[in-house]
Amino acid sequence: MSKKKRKSKAGHYVISMSNDIIRLLIDILFYVLVAVAIIQLSRYAKSFCYQVFGNVQVDDYEHGVEKDILIELGDSTRDVGKRLEREGIIVNELSFYIKVKINKLNIMPGTYKLRTDMNYNEILDIIAVSTEVFESQEELDDE
Repeated sequence: MSKKKRKSKAGHYVISMSNDIIRLLIDILFYVLVAVAIIQLSRYAKSFCYQVFGNVQVDDYEHGVEKDILIELGDSTRDVGKRLEREGIIVNELSFYIKVKINKLNIMPGTYKLRTDMNYNEILDIIAVSTEVFESQEELDDE
């Protein structure tokens, strides 16, 4: 009977060690996945912030293509951003939207000739006016 007890203690020890090793491997895998997710999120955040605050453009200056863009009265900033992204004028419609809102700009309706090698600031200089300018013009119209 003492042999049987020794076997069960040895078996229990092996099972306990196996469980510890599996738990350790699962923990390592979890932390590796968390680290990879943090790295990917950081890269996306850096890219997104550069789109909002930097000078990003779709094409370089030698390979830009001119496109006519129609902005209709009543188009929202998101609609314009989606259209510009679809046409290949901007990189990301959400970063464009945020840049417009941070700079307090209003997009004006009209047909514009924009190029794929223009950065966001150059595009906004053409299609938008400052909210302050827009509001002061409304005040003059009301008088």
